[in-house]
Amino acid sequence: MEKKKLSKNSIFPDANTRRRRRRIKFAKVPTIHFQDEIMMDILRRDNQNSKKILIAERLVNKDETFSFYTSSLSMVEDKQKLDWPTSCNPVDARTFCSCDGLVLTRVCSKMFDEELLLWNPSTRESILLPHPEYRIMTYVFGLEYDATSEGYKILAVKLNGKKSINISIEFLSIKRNSSWRRIDYPTDIQRVRGFRDCGTDNLAFLHGAFHWLDKSTSGYYTTVSLNISNEVYGEVPLLKQMYDLCPLYFFFDHGVSVLRGMLCFYSTYNKISRSTNGIFNLWVMKDYGVRESWTSFIKIRDTDLFLSARPVYMFADCQVLLHFQRFGYFSSNFTTSGRPFDLCPECDTTKRGIVYAESFISPTSLLT
Repeated sequence: MEKKKLSKNSIFPDANTRRRRRRIKFAKVPTIHFQDEIMMDILRRDNQNSKKILIAERLVNKDETFSFYTSSLSMVEDKQKLDWPTSCNPVDARTFCSCDGLVLTRVCSKMFDEELLLWNPSTRESILLPHPEYRIMTYVFGLEYDATSEGYKILAVKLNGKKSINISIEFLSIKRNSSWRRIDYPTDIQRVRGFRDCGTDNLAFLHGAFHWLDKSTSGYYTTVSLNISNEVYGEVPLLKQMYDLCPLYFFFDHGVSVLRGMLCFYSTYNKISRSTNGIFNLWVMKDYGVRESWTSFIKIRDTDLFLSARPVYMFADCQVLLHFQRFGYFSSNFTTSGRPFDLCPECDTTKRGIVYAESFISPTSLLT
């Protein structure tokens, strides 16, 4: 089958870049570990119609310029720049999560002057949401539809306090005159610190509950769940070998996400020496809630150090779109699991983004 030519402006490397990279010697070709039944299960869940990726791009040292653009998930580039969802002149922006075409976005016009918006990039409509108790950037967010209350809810989890007592869990129902409501956090769970923002970009949502990675008071890592309707906590345990590596390895980043309807655990480790291989692992849970069903799905070894790699989306062919950051660069970019991490991000550019499904849901219509 003939391969399609990539645009030089694509988030994926173009043909010339790929030819240059072939001259680089890699320690090991990235390998994907999966069983046939996992592959078939993923293909059954494939539904990428109308899926796009929304990118917030920052050009460092160029007046700190930010811009939003949307692009197809296919290899054919159809990059489209979007107007800001607010009238301010932002110096910072972040897309947290999405549901049914609605995107939770934070923009900042100056230091500590933050706005939290619910935005539909397809219709260009947005509404301003109330602030949670603390600064917006100290939270990890999740946005989903609650069938019981027949409305959308946002869960904000503040995980980056220095002590477990600083963990804050807040719910917001998206309706007129709503406000954030704080709920208690389990006393036998302490927070996990990842790279900068606690090892996750957003809360994973599966089987009616939000999920995030934490640590028990006895010292083992676990996945905490919180039901969106009855607000009951649960736990999805991990296997010890998923996070307990050789002491020579230094931990950088790990967290949980959802890919193709499966709960996933991802981690980035490296050895102290910069000349040795770093390791990225991605595990999938074949049967939700069954601890023994955790299966190693992707394992990448690379001589080039990277700070973190986080899964964003899984394609029909089981390639995974990854957002990654590296040592020595104030930049971040996207790649796929089939390409080595030595692919260098564009200099002085940071790209963060989420995958969303286009829709015509009006954020204003939710305020009833």
